[in-house]
Amino acid sequence: MMKTKVVFYSKTGNTESVAKRIASVLNADIERIYAVSDDPNIFNVELMLIPDVKNVDHVIFGSPVHGFSVSKIMNAYLNQLPDLKGKTIDLFVTHFFPYAWMGGTRSLKQMRDIIAYKGGTVRHMVSINWKNRKREMDIMNMISTFQNV
Repeated sequence: MMKTKVVFYSKTGNTESVAKRIASVLNADIERIYAVSDDPNIFNVELMLIPDVKNVDHVIFGSPVHGFSVSKIMNAYLNQLPDLKGKTIDLFVTHFFPYAWMGGTRSLKQMRDIIAYKGGTVRHMVSINWKNRKREMDIMNMISTFQNV
């Protein structure tokens, strides 16, 4: 049986709420990334809690969008990972922009590129617009998609 883990960073709680729902439905482990400072403008990110994904087959990474890019904390976390070869990886981001192309799509591509550099392959990428009236349906569809491992 494939072991799944949800690894996320959340500043306001929106990304955390989605990560918890995914973990609950998929019966997955869940772990939050913590940094010394949550300031999105910080230059050098120092991580306090670095979730380990060595012994899992399926990893779901979740992050908010900050300044039209993936959060600096998620970026720092992904860059410090040693190897992602052989893992099934799904991504999601949460944002308040009216359109995904205003940061969601770019953030997902940034995460995908780091993962590819680490030898991993991303299967699904989902951008959740927190202001969208269809947000709940988008979250449920994403969870359903992530279930099909």
